[in-house]
Amino acid sequence: MNNNIFTQRAAPLALMTDRQFFHCLKTYGPMTRADIAKKTGISRPTISESAQRLESSGLVVETCRAKPKKQGRAGVIYEINAHKGLTMAIAIGVKQIQLRLTDLSLKVIREHCFSIDPAWQQDDLSEAVIRFIRLATQDQSPPLLAIGVSVAVPVNSQTGDIHALPYSKFTVIHGINFKQVLSETFGCPVIIDNDVNWAALAEKTIGIARGVANFVFIYFGEGIGAGVYMDNYVIRGVAGISGEIGHIMVNPTENLQDFVTNHKLQKALENNEELTNHPAIKQICQTLATIAATLNPEMFVLGGPMTKFDQFIPAIVKEITPLLFNSVNVVPSNAPNYAPLNGVEAGAYELALLSFGVPAPASEE
Repeated sequence: MNNNIFTQRAAPLALMTDRQFFHCLKTYGPMTRADIAKKTGISRPTISESAQRLESSGLVVETCRAKPKKQGRAGVIYEINAHKGLTMAIAIGVKQIQLRLTDLSLKVIREHCFSIDPAWQQDDLSEAVIRFIRLATQDQSPPLLAIGVSVAVPVNSQTGDIHALPYSKFTVIHGINFKQVLSETFGCPVIIDNDVNWAALAEKTIGIARGVANFVFIYFGEGIGAGVYMDNYVIRGVAGISGEIGHIMVNPTENLQDFVTNHKLQKALENNEELTNHPAIKQICQTLATIAATLNPEMFVLGGPMTKFDQFIPAIVKEITPLLFNSVNVVPSNAPNYAPLNGVEAGAYELALLSFGVPAPASEE
């Protein structure tokens, strides 16, 4: 069956209604047509027509009749058809691969974390990702509708080509086009972006930056990178390398990432050392202050393994405050280790819905 038939037949106004209907169920759970009409502000007859279209496409199903509040016939309760298909989210980091399989009702079917063998070559990494996806889906009957991929390196989100920047610590992934490899292997659309961009999307949609139009998510871990979210859009740049702040040269021989590593900030955190006047903290804050002056964000969201140490963010706030001439709120991520996976899960889900003509309403994109 051609999933695009539904999209081709529906008029633009009908598509808008169907998106509102579906995303109302996504947000609030099973509901009657009357309740959906109240939530969306769309007339009940129009909602009823939308229900028929969405039922015909298989995206929603009737569950049971609601109990009537007064006299009269009870309303039909609709819910998202979880069995229509699955989406796969994969976050490929320097040391591990996180994987999450989800159905269309947003129920997590399976979630795993696999270590990356330091001895792996390009073919080993590519084959491992394919093997993990097959293992996760082998006992599932609904089709795989879309795959989302997060990679801990700069990538062109349109072509899937990975950029091999100087001083990269994740060279084994260079040359692998996961967008092409996975779409050819599993026969479904694939969306890809770098981890900090996905993390920024997660913070915007379900995290601490909801309602914030201008913010920067900054990851502190094996590498240092930023996801730039300005005027409600992720800024990627011409080749997808916007936000690679770890590669900014801070002196003639060191970039920010190497400077932090060479001054042993990770060891200082693990030893619970006093961070006042620590050179790595000072350099990080000088870089962030420059970003603040250039982009004028409302918020810095800090995530990654370093932010789990209690002394890290307070030290950043103390050091950066005198450097700022415009107010910036510095806050911790709600999910420092899972923000990229959460973001790529949302991206894969919306990609799956595109084939049915019900992507997120404009206000959510």
